[in-house]
Amino acid sequence: MKLKIAIATAVLISACSVQNTAAQVNTIDSVATSKVQHFNFDKMKSETIGDGIQRKWFHGEKGQMTLFNLEKGAHIAWHKHPNEQITYIMSGKVKIKTIIDGKEQFVEVGAGEVIVFPENVPHEFWALEQTVDLDVHVPVREDWLSKEVPDYLNKAKADK
Repeated sequence: MKLKIAIATAVLISACSVQNTAAQVNTIDSVATSKVQHFNFDKMKSETIGDGIQRKWFHGEKGQMTLFNLEKGAHIAWHKHPNEQITYIMSGKVKIKTIIDGKEQFVEVGAGEVIVFPENVPHEFWALEQTVDLDVHVPVREDWLSKEVPDYLNKAKADK
């Protein structure tokens, strides 16, 4: 009986320790040390990263957001990355080649629609018309932190 009480006490103490640890993460001190950032896409300068492709982007500690302006015919070559990508087409329409259920497939995504690419799932885009595309990547794209354009974007050519 004493052994059962000792085990139950140990489990209870462990549970309380875990609960207290989790609660400590959200203290005023931890929030005060976080860096709040504020961005305005309208005031950011666009960078041309491929034929017919412009982007504005920023990142936080764990994720990033990118606003792409794609001219009709712009092409983002087949690529993959270790980041989840959530793509919201704000206006326009794109044709996307990706892997769905183990097969290469084409999907058209238009204004108001969203497509989510899990990490390491290859994809390729063609702008069927002038398009504004808002992408979220988690975690931050390490390959974008340098000033060099990733190789797959160097291969991108607009089909005009």
